[in-house]
Amino acid sequence: METKKYRHSKLFNKLLKITFGKYLTLRFKVKIYNEKIANIKPPYIVIGNHIGAWDPFLMSLGIKEPIYFVISDSHFRHFWLRQVLKLVGGIPKSKQMADSGTIRAILSIIRNNGVIGVYPEGARNWDLKNVPVFYSTAKLIKNLKVPVINTLMKGAGLTRPRWARSSRTGVINMEYSVLFTPEDINRLSVDDIYQKIIDGIRMNEYDWQEKNMVPFKGKNLAEYLDLFLVVCPRCKSLCSLHSHGDFFTCNNCNYTVRYNEYGYFETEYEPFFLSPQTWSDWQNTYLYDLFSKNEYMSGQIPLFSDTGVKIFTGKRRGKLRQYKKLGKVELFFDRLILSSEKTSTYTFPINEMSGMNIQNNNKFEFYYNSTLYRFKFTTQHKSVYKYWLAINIINKINSKFSSINYENN
Repeated sequence: METKKYRHSKLFNKLLKITFGKYLTLRFKVKIYNEKIANIKPPYIVIGNHIGAWDPFLMSLGIKEPIYFVISDSHFRHFWLRQVLKLVGGIPKSKQMADSGTIRAILSIIRNNGVIGVYPEGARNWDLKNVPVFYSTAKLIKNLKVPVINTLMKGAGLTRPRWARSSRTGVINMEYSVLFTPEDINRLSVDDIYQKIIDGIRMNEYDWQEKNMVPFKGKNLAEYLDLFLVVCPRCKSLCSLHSHGDFFTCNNCNYTVRYNEYGYFETEYEPFFLSPQTWSDWQNTYLYDLFSKNEYMSGQIPLFSDTGVKIFTGKRRGKLRQYKKLGKVELFFDRLILSSEKTSTYTFPINEMSGMNIQNNNKFEFYYNSTLYRFKFTTQHKSVYKYWLAINIINKINSKFSSINYENN
């Protein structure tokens, strides 16, 4: 099979750094620390922790050569964005799924002394700490045997939390270092490489903030926090929380917190969580215990359900087809149901869904029988994250019970 040639526009990349790169540096007070990589020459790989949509642009600020980034194929479905991504040499890849075309493109670029940009986590985090790293990244590094540069971003998560739709001004530190030399890669096992990747990109934004206490100033700091936090800690109601300005309130019991410029909560109510991260940790545990109850595990009542849903179907990189009428989504312990119009109902067994991910914070995507399905809401404050979270909790519960059954046999 012929390998597609990926090219970038040197002029366009240079123009981006001079214009947009300069804007990011001034707007977000970006500081570059790249002295440790001064002697590294292409070909090589650049990896880093993944926080926000601007991560590739921020990573590029400390790298002289243009970077060919591995990018979610969802971005290539939009015509004009696809043209821009082609100019910067973007390599499309389906999230959470194997893609042989991506591997062939990477091999071709490395053979031609290019630079590859990869985010080992494969997805941005919501709680400002790392998500699991894909083991396939370690295998790729072992096979390519080229230097690997690590980029650690600090402050980017509080500059623009994933749940937010507006940025704040504080500071972003970009720290570059050599994570692997070719000699290291030859010496280390894939398992050792994998662990070193995890250690290299490890970043908890709140651990960093606790030591630095940098103010991140902006307007409406709590706005859209309801996309992330969906359980009230006081009355335990689901999906009753609403963000407005700097405040986050439960419409059921009036529990209220204020999100301040340091990324922490202020409130006179109990219980009290210091940050969205600690609230999220509690939320995850609470929902795990809740969904472990028989009334949910039996599949009789939905974990979550919403109306006013736009439903789309299509293939990996083509234009998606939207159903004309609004629909409904229901998540049960063993299945997800999408219904559009009065006669179209689709049932997806949880264990047969793949490639599950969230795009642009408001689109839930997955594959079933090689077809891509997407749903989004007509209102901006409804959370698709809760469906992603619930399905992950379902899988953990099923994994636990499978282990128990295996041990008893």
